[in-house]
Amino acid sequence: MYRYKEIYSDIKNNILTNHYRAGKPLPTQEILSEKYDVSRLTLKKALNLLLDEGLIVSRQGSGTYVRNRPLKKSDELLPLDMPIGVTYSHRDQKVTSKVIDFGARLPTEEESKNLSIKRNEPVYEIKRERFVNGKTYSYEHTIMPTSIIPLDEKIVAGSIYDFLGEHKIAMTDARRIVYAQGADEEIAQGLNIKVNDPVLTIEQIVFDQDGRAFEYSHSSFLSEKSKFVFDVHRTDQW
Repeated sequence: MYRYKEIYSDIKNNILTNHYRAGKPLPTQEILSEKYDVSRLTLKKALNLLLDEGLIVSRQGSGTYVRNRPLKKSDELLPLDMPIGVTYSHRDQKVTSKVIDFGARLPTEEESKNLSIKRNEPVYEIKRERFVNGKTYSYEHTIMPTSIIPLDEKIVAGSIYDFLGEHKIAMTDARRIVYAQGADEEIAQGLNIKVNDPVLTIEQIVFDQDGRAFEYSHSSFLSEKSKFVFDVHRTDQW
């Protein structure tokens, strides 16, 4: 991987994990160049990628800032345009999890295809109910290759993405499909609703900074919590 892309991934991870807070300035280019031991030109390439993604903004005479993401009723909104999880999107609120099922098994054909692994490579299967401020928010059914990193029930009861970030595995890209459906028995039980009650589901494949698919998941949301936001950022290439 090119050095500037490594720097881009590291700074992006620091933004998404709230190390660099929204609305606050990034460290100066001088500090970042010294931190990563690169030239200003190499650093500028990394910052340009972040600018193109809309993660940072440059203010003339003031410096570079992490872009604010003003949201109304942020307890009910999840940004679809950024590869982040519930813990980050609701970082100013109390996010907790109830582990319904956790174990390891071999993947199905669909799972192995979406994760680009072989059928004999084991995966973790994780089923969780997520709560925001003590109220049911979503039900998650997640499949992850065991080769990515060892997990246990204590880890999956917290923020899996935070744990991955601590081990230098960053969620940098995701392919998301969003659709409405009637809750099946599993989802209904996970969300404490009736079978066929309406839910909004996000099916996603998540990739790390090296392009590895490390998650294939379905997250279902209560109808009254099914409010999402997608910010459009115009780049110079348009």
